[in-house]
Amino acid sequence: MRLNINDDDQLDAPDVSVVECKIDQLGVDEFLVLTSEPGFYVQTYQLSKGVFTLEYRQGAPEEHYSVEPTMTNSTEVKRAFGLFLRGSAGFENAFDWQSVSFEDDVSLVSGNDPLSSEPLVEYRGMLMPPDWPQEIEEAQNLREYQIQGQAWHRIPRVCEQDSEAGNLCQECGVRVSELHVPGCRLETCPCCRGVLVECACEIEPD
Repeated sequence: MRLNINDDDQLDAPDVSVVECKIDQLGVDEFLVLTSEPGFYVQTYQLSKGVFTLEYRQGAPEEHYSVEPTMTNSTEVKRAFGLFLRGSAGFENAFDWQSVSFEDDVSLVSGNDPLSSEPLVEYRGMLMPPDWPQEIEEAQNLREYQIQGQAWHRIPRVCEQDSEAGNLCQECGVRVSELHVPGCRLETCPCCRGVLVECACEIEPD
């Protein structure tokens, strides 16, 4: 087992007490990922104080699951991580896991048509339009969306792609813990927890 702590630290073979301690120490907008082998992990992200998302994957993108609603408290997160750490057969039945759908990976990053004849540049090992690296940088400054008259903190990318994908979002090119470029098909809506570009939540202009 390996515990990824907000992409800042990695712990090999952590025990339950260490994992629970790290969950207690987790700050807002920070995450933990506990991996048993490539593509098999449980992860959490603290949206706001005491409010967490909880997801796990069983190898392939089509076997990625989350709790609906995905807002859970630290006690539930500790229980999930503890069961996963011990390899408990009851892990899958301990929560109301719901399948999470992702779009097929693409080899090019583009804000519009990935098949256009526009010249491409290589950035972070991916091909993209020349202005896309700036889009990635500017996306990090957009911290909130206005939805239903309320400010919602945007949700950073949290390991929705396997490590074999180069640790980058295959849709918009951001790293784990970075904010997706607006319009990315893999961004989660901070209001309803669905896929942002597919949900009914309307982002209001500033």
